Amino acid sequence: MQPNKVITQIPCISPLQAEDLRHIPVSSAYGQRLHPILNEYKHHSGVDLPGILGERVYATADGTVAEVGENKVIGKFVKLTHAYGFTTVYGHLSQIKVIDNGTVHIGQVIGLVGNTGRSTGPHLHYGIKKNGKEQNPLPYCYLYLHWLKRLNREGKNSTTSDCVSSARSLPYASSPCVAPSPRSSYTRHPGSRRFRLCELQCTPQAAYS
Repeated sequence: MQPNKVITQIPCISPLQAEDLRHIPVSSAYGQRLHPILNEYKHHSGVDLPGILGERVYATADGTVAEVGENKVIGKFVKLTHAYGFTTVYGHLSQIKVIDNGTVHIGQVIGLVGNTGRSTGPHLHYGIKKNGKEQNPLPYCYLYLHWLKRLNREGKNSTTSDCVSSARSLPYASSPCVAPSPRSSYTRHPGSRRFRLCELQCTPQAAYS
C-alpha cells in the first residue's frame, strides 16, 4: 500500500536527510533575522538547512517543476508547484537534477546542496507558499509523521503500518517516520479541526496564520 495520495501532494517531509528527524537542524529560521552577509535585519522567506556540498535534495511532495534557474540571491534553484495551492522552492543548489515542466514525486532527488548565490557556506534554502502566501516551512517537515501518528491514535493500526512501510521505501537513507520534535507547532494544537489528518482534510496551522 502506498502513502495516501492526498498527504503526498502536500509538502510533508524534510528536503534533506537528518541524523535525528525528531529535530531537523536549522541554521537560519523563517522570519526576521540578522542577515549573515548584509549585517542588517531582514525578513527571511524560508528556512536554511545545513548540508554537505553535493548532498541530495528531495522533493517534499508530488508536483510539477515550475521553474529552474539561478539568481544572485538564492543561486541555482528549483521551484515546484503542488496541489492545493502549494509551491516549494529549493535554493543555493550546486546542481539541478530536474527540468522545466517535469513531473516529480515525493522523495525524488531534484538537486544537490551547494553554495551558489548569496551564501556563507553549503546549505539549502527551503521555502513554501500556499496560495501565494509565505509559510514557515519547518512545521511542514513533520506533517507526514504527524498524519501517521494521528492514524495510530484513531486505532487504524494496519493502515499506519502499511504507511510506515511505504515511507521507508522512499529514497531516504533513513525513514521520515520518527517521532517529531516536541517543538513542532503541531504539538501545540492537537485538538484543532485543521489537523483532521486522519480524514486527509488538513493543512498545517501555519497555512491559516
